[in-house]
This record gives sequence, C-alpha cells and structure tokens, in this order.
Amino acid sequence: MLSSIGRASVRRVVARGPQSTNRTIQGLWQFQRDDTLQSANNASTRPQFSFSLQRTYATATKVATKPQATKTTATKPKTKKVAKKPVKKAVKKPVKKKAVAKKPVKKPKKVLSEASKLRIENTKRVERLKALKEAALEIPKAKPYTAWTVLVSELAKGKTGVTATATTSAAASKYKSLNPSELESYNHIATQNEVDNAAAYRKWVESYTPDQIRLANNARRALRSLVADGVKNIKHYRPIKDERQPKRASTPISLFLKDRWESGDFKGIKIVDAGKLISKEWEALSASEKKTYTDRSDVDKQRYYKDFKAAYGRDSDAAVKE
Repeated sequence: MLSSIGRASVRRVVARGPQSTNRTIQGLWQFQRDDTLQSANNASTRPQFSFSLQRTYATATKVATKPQATKTTATKPKTKKVAKKPVKKAVKKPVKKKAVAKKPVKKPKKVLSEASKLRIENTKRVERLKALKEAALEIPKAKPYTAWTVLVSELAKGKTGVTATATTSAAASKYKSLNPSELESYNHIATQNEVDNAAAYRKWVESYTPDQIRLANNARRALRSLVADGVKNIKHYRPIKDERQPKRASTPISLFLKDRWESGDFKGIKIVDAGKLISKEWEALSASEKKTYTDRSDVDKQRYYKDFKAAYGRDSDAAVKE
C-alpha cells in the first residue's frame, strides 16, 4: 500500500515537469531506502514512512516553481483629456471679379462736306500763321534814319484825319524846297537816329537767348516761304541779326569760290557768268588740290561745332552724328 502511495507521489512529481527532475530522483532513492527499513522494524515503520512521505511531498512541493508575484503598481488616476475645440477653418472670402470694362464703341466717322473740309483747313492755316508770328518776335519800331523819313514823320506827327498819301505828297514838296542848311539838319537827326536804332536793336536782341533768336529766324523763314506761295496779308519778315549766332561752316567749294572771287579775276563779269566759270575750274582741280580745301573745311567745321555749343549750350545734330 505504501509503495503504491509512493509511486503515485512520484507520478505527481514527474507530472510537474522537467524542472523538478533532480528532486524526483532523490525521492525515489529515499523511497527505496524506506521500503528496506520497513521489513527490519515493523514497529517503527509507520512513523518513518510517514516522515519519508512527508519529506517526499515536501521535496516535491519545493520543486514546483513558484508563480511569480505580480507587482501591483499604483496606477495614476487618468487625467481627463480636455476635448480640444475644433479649429475653425479660415473661410476664404470670395474674390470679387473685376468688372470688365466695355470697349468703347467707335462711332462711325462723320463724312465731312467739302465746305467743312475747307473751313477746317482755313482754321489750321490761321492757327499756324498765328503761331509763326508769335515765334518770329516783333522787332521794336525804329526811329527814322534818313533825311526823307525824318521829314515825313515830322509832318505826320500830331495830325489826325490826314491820309498817308496827303502827308507823303506834302513832304515831297517840302523836301524839294529844302536849302543845304535845312537838309544838313535833317541828315544830322537821321544819323543820330541810326546810332540810337543800332543800340536799341542790339539791346532788344540780347534780351533773348541765342536759341530763342534761332527759333525766331526759323519762324521768319517759314513766313517768307508763305509769302512766296502767295499767302496774302503777311508782311516781309527779315532775319534777325545776332552776332552771337554761330557762323555756319564753309564747304570746300564755297571756300574755293570765295578765293577766286576775291582774286579780282572776275571784275566786270556778271555774278551768274562768274559762278559758271568758277564751277568749271573746281571740276578741273586734281584730287590733291581739292584736298587742300577739304582740310580747310574740316577745320572750319570743328570751329562751328564749338561755337554752336557755346551759343546754345548743346551739341549740334551734325556733331552728335559724328
């Protein structure tokens, strides 16, 4: 009976697994030892066996692996997550569409009549004429500078209602009857007036810049061309004399013409005929002879560029192109 109990105990121990193998072998060895001692002493067998069995159980129970104690960690109270407020998405403002500007409707061109066209042309002509006269500048009125004009102005002074024809007729009669002393007196007045006129003219010219005088002369040239084209009611505009204006550069042929004219070879010959003869002489010159005048012209051209800048404060168009 005890053997069967011991074997059952062994099986239980073995059933616990390979972890208690050493302990099991010890138990079997002890069991055999106890069985031998049982036959020798019956009286003490029960206690010994009981002790042995208890040891076997104890050994078997020691072999069993203790379950690992699980550490209980104090769990921190979970903080309640504050619900985040939903982020509002930025709503894009609708872009206002630019109003497309309507293309202006072109009005059909009005067909002008011939009379309307003529009226417009006349208006433009009058406006251009007015602009030219303003640009031409008005030269101050000069004093009479001849004995005759001094006499006429003397007779016309202070008289009203007398026509110019009547005044001129009376002046002619008186002029013929002047004695030498009276004529000398009128000549003296005329000479003094001429000096005064020159001084007043120079002062008037210098009251403008050289460039303003240049533009005035351009306008006067345009007015003279209108007179030549038959435009009426335009007085003759003479060029304004200004010593500050740069003298234009001479061309090679103009220098040759000047030299030949000043030589005295063409005295008594008409200018037209003299010009033809001089032109033939120019054509007959060799290249080296013409080069002499070309070089002189180049030097004079540089002089003109320098004078132009001094007078107008800028380079001439010809100088810029070079």
